Amino acid sequence: MKGMVDMRSIKQSVKIGVIGLGRFGRLHLKVFSQIDGAEIAAVCDLDRELTKRIAGEYPTSRDYASPEDLIRDDGLDVVDIVTDEATHGRLVILALQHGKHVFVEKPLALTSEEGRKIEELQASTGKLVMVGNISRFALPYILMKRSQNRGQLGELVHMRAKRQFSRSWFEHFGKRVHPVYESGIHDLDLFLWYAGARCTSVYTVERNISGYPYPDHFSALLTFENGLHASLESSWTIPGNGPHNMTDTLELDGTIDAEIELVGQRSMAKFSTLQSGLSIWTDERCYTPDYTLWPTEHEQVGGAIRAELTHFVECVRLHRPSDIVPLADSVHALEIAAAIVTSGKTGEPVRVGG
Repeated sequence: MKGMVDMRSIKQSVKIGVIGLGRFGRLHLKVFSQIDGAEIAAVCDLDRELTKRIAGEYPTSRDYASPEDLIRDDGLDVVDIVTDEATHGRLVILALQHGKHVFVEKPLALTSEEGRKIEELQASTGKLVMVGNISRFALPYILMKRSQNRGQLGELVHMRAKRQFSRSWFEHFGKRVHPVYESGIHDLDLFLWYAGARCTSVYTVERNISGYPYPDHFSALLTFENGLHASLESSWTIPGNGPHNMTDTLELDGTIDAEIELVGQRSMAKFSTLQSGLSIWTDERCYTPDYTLWPTEHEQVGGAIRAELTHFVECVRLHRPSDIVPLADSVHALEIAAAIVTSGKTGEPVRVGG
C-alpha cells in the first residue's frame, strides 16, 4: 500500500560518524547525542588531540585520523560532514561510494558539476543525502511557507532577502570562499522553497573593501521561470558593537541580521532575525538573543538544528528521502551561486546553468 513503511526495514539505531569537530561539528554531536535512535559511533578531525578528546566524551565512538578512514568504516550508517566548504563535494561523493547516508552542512559542494555527480550517485545507491539548509526548519520561515500554501499571500510577485554578518567573522571566510556559498546559499534555498520554480538568470554587483580574495558584499537580482523576481543582498560589514544575537549555545558572540520578505498579490509576509521580541540589557551592550536556530532549552539543544537533525535521523531510519530538503534544490542552488559569482566578476547578466 502506498505510503506504508515495511517495519522490518526500520533501523532501531543509526550509527553516525562526524567529520569536522569545530564549533558546529561539536554542536551536531551534542544534538545527535540527545536524539532517540541516533548513536555517535565515530569522530574525525585533522587535529588529533581534539579528536581523541572528543572521542573520550562519547564512549561509543571510535576516533579517526583522516576522513577517508572514517568513511571506510563498515560499522557506520551515516557520515556527517561538518568541514570547510571546499571539502564537501569530494567527501559526500566518497561517502556515497562507500554506501553511507550523508548529512552535509551547506553548501552541498562548491561546483554544480560536483552537485550533479552527487545527485547521480544518490539515485544509483539509494542513499539519502541531506544538506543542512537549516532555515527550512526554523519556525518563522515555516509559518511563511504555510501562509503561502494556504493561499493567504496570493501569487508571489517578488521576494527580497538580506543577510548581514559581523565584520570580524569575515576574516575566516573572506580568504576561503565566496560569501554566496557561506551566507547567500541560505536565501537561495529559501527562494527555491517559496518560488517552486527554477531560476533562469541573475545579475550581480559586488564590492571588496577588506582586501580579501572574495567580496565583502554582493547584491543579486534573480529571475525565475514562472516570472517571479527576487533580490538578494549579503554583506559582512556589521561593526563590533552591533546588536548581538548569536550569544547562546554556539557562543559566536556577534550578529546575524537576516531579513526576508514575500510580496504576494494579496498580502505580504516578513521576518527579521533582529526583531525576536527578546532583549537583554547589560552595562556593556544590549543583546537580542536568537531562539530559533539552536537555543539551549533547559539541558538540551532545541530550535531548528534539533528539528533538522531529528528529521534526518528519521529519514534514515525509515529509509525514505526528505520531503523538506530535496537534493535537487541544493544542486540547483549551486547553479545559481555559480551564476552569481560569474555575473559579479563580469558585470553582466548570466543565464543559470548556461
